[in-house]
Amino acid sequence: MSFTLRQWHTDTGEPEPELSVLDTPVAHREPVGPWTFEIRSDIPLSPIDCERIITSIVSPDGAGQDRGKITADAAVRAGAELTEALGTGRSLDDYLDDDGSLFIRTDFGDDDAWRVVAALAMAPGAGEDAEFVATLTCIDNPENDGLSIDALLDKIGDRPTYYAFLADTVTLTDPEHPILAVDTGPEETGHERGQTIRVLPSEMSAIENNLSISNMDFEEFADAAGPDGVFRGFA
Repeated sequence: MSFTLRQWHTDTGEPEPELSVLDTPVAHREPVGPWTFEIRSDIPLSPIDCERIITSIVSPDGAGQDRGKITADAAVRAGAELTEALGTGRSLDDYLDDDGSLFIRTDFGDDDAWRVVAALAMAPGAGEDAEFVATLTCIDNPENDGLSIDALLDKIGDRPTYYAFLADTVTLTDPEHPILAVDTGPEETGHERGQTIRVLPSEMSAIENNLSISNMDFEEFADAAGPDGVFRGFA
């Protein structure tokens, strides 16, 4: 399985694809200013997901930028920023006392799928939600391979980490890439410790923004999830 973002100056024409991506299907192609961006992926991606990936690359600082002014250097820099944001090698224990929204990788079977899911989860929203972005602290460390909910709760203990997000096997292999959200808050404050729902990457900004400022409770998102336990937005 592979995921590749290619770019070239539209006026000079498309360069010959590298041998490593020749067999990877083209999922999306879009002109942005003087540049053409192309996504090749074996992973099923919707047009909205493709748009959000490109937006996250050409507009890494959020909405409101003039995409016609994008340069190749900016795109390369944004790609490097995404790589840095993936949190490769970070130790979970070092971040459990922070106030950040943790996004923990617990499946290590496909690096490309992890990069796609992380990019989608941290990309700006679409349409009216373009100004909202999930601010996530990614933890990508094989020491968390197969980390269970119980093990995560044991690690957190009584520290004030009231929720966490996991990229598990379902997240990386299911076509919708639903991220596992876990209520990790203490029961004495009304939390149902260990409760889980799944969240589409496109809805991560909604749940992360609201939980991070205690504007909404975990239970409200759980109640709005579908019969399959996946939160796809409020009706």
